[in-house]
Amino acid sequence: MINRDFDHLCTLLHPFFIREDIRQKLNIIDQNNITGWEVWLQIEFSSLLVSTGHEWWREQTLNADLRKNPVRNSLRTDFLLRKKGWTLDSYIALEIKQNNDPTSCVRNMVLDLEKSARIKASEIDLRSFWTLGITRTIERERLETLIDRYLIDKYYQTKSRDRHVLLEPIEDTPFCYIVI
Repeated sequence: MINRDFDHLCTLLHPFFIREDIRQKLNIIDQNNITGWEVWLQIEFSSLLVSTGHEWWREQTLNADLRKNPVRNSLRTDFLLRKKGWTLDSYIALEIKQNNDPTSCVRNMVLDLEKSARIKASEIDLRSFWTLGITRTIERERLETLIDRYLIDKYYQTKSRDRHVLLEPIEDTPFCYIVI
């Protein structure tokens, strides 16, 4: 199931990031040093989910597993999504991060993976949880170094770093997107 979820997420993201309007806006963001554009990206991604017939929820509040020492009793995930045809009440959680600095972006992505791991299992049937990061283009080797520095294996134990990490440049922009 993990492989299918990763592949499905990648098939959603590729056409999203090759859209001319998205790339133009990313270049405007770059040229004008705009920060804090994560919500804009979430709205654009929501539009994609609507057009592809997904069921989805944004900023869904979920209970935390108190045995995992959460900071709070509940947490919010950026997106819960379910593709039509999947098992009913079975979802992917997706967190989105943007940061011009690749180190900060990857670190924040890993923190979101850790946060998602604290969702109470009886609260919702999560097929898998992922983070999407948009940052300045980096080399695969640097990404691997950052993952080694920040990712604690217990939060990634069911996934393969070789198979379940995507690094893709966003054509004609100074950005890339990363899925972990």
